[in-house]
Amino acid sequence: MIKRLVLTFALLIPTPAFANEVVPSSEPTPQSLFDIPVAAYTPPLEASQGVGGWAVVHPVTGVVHGVIVGTIETYNAWNGRMPSEYMGCPAGCLLRFQTRATADGNVAGWHGPEVTYDSSDQTFNLGFSSQAPNGSTTVKQKLIPEKTAADGVNLSTGLVDIRTEFVSTQLNGLVVKLTKIQENFESQDESIVEFQDWQSFTYRDSDEMNQNLEADVDSALVAQGFDTQEPAEDGFVDTVKKLTKKITGFFGGLFSSE
Repeated sequence: MIKRLVLTFALLIPTPAFANEVVPSSEPTPQSLFDIPVAAYTPPLEASQGVGGWAVVHPVTGVVHGVIVGTIETYNAWNGRMPSEYMGCPAGCLLRFQTRATADGNVAGWHGPEVTYDSSDQTFNLGFSSQAPNGSTTVKQKLIPEKTAADGVNLSTGLVDIRTEFVSTQLNGLVVKLTKIQENFESQDESIVEFQDWQSFTYRDSDEMNQNLEADVDSALVAQGFDTQEPAEDGFVDTVKKLTKKITGFFGGLFSSE
């Protein structure tokens, strides 16, 4: 049963990473962050159910620098603050409960420059972006600590308000944007496809979009008097069709090479 593993994931993408066990340093530490007033915090009941992932949060920026293995006793003994520097966060950074341990004893969590703590509702904002030759992808989502690993297995049970956006690179002066919205990680994803300066299409979920987008785009082009059978190379119709393939490729886990 593995309970404590070393973090090995890159900081730029907030993929869940195993948390570290921390031993406080006995050396004197600067007191500047300890003096910064912060919003009142009460750990959720789940924080008292054994070990969990505790986020190390900068009290000014709210950024999560790392996640440690801890218990409510750890939190109380350290008065809710890190006694020493940790992953670039100075002594005095806040401890905020982030994830429950999974049933097999693993403790993990999210951290990175786009992961921030929201003191207004004691949740975490998880975001990341990536760039590929055919476009950029941005993901924003909220993490509810007490709901993580609610099934004993999946940390994603705590994710809500998930919004994924893919914006294609420009093709013949046009771009297409795909927005996927989910209430939580298990819910249907409303999918919205917007072609620059032309038309948008909305679907109940990605399956419906994959099944209908190409036909719906063709119908819209025909309704506006465009010839979809033999479109001119790199013309408007040809460009729209190629952008459409980028969208269906995204949902298939691949980016079209066209």
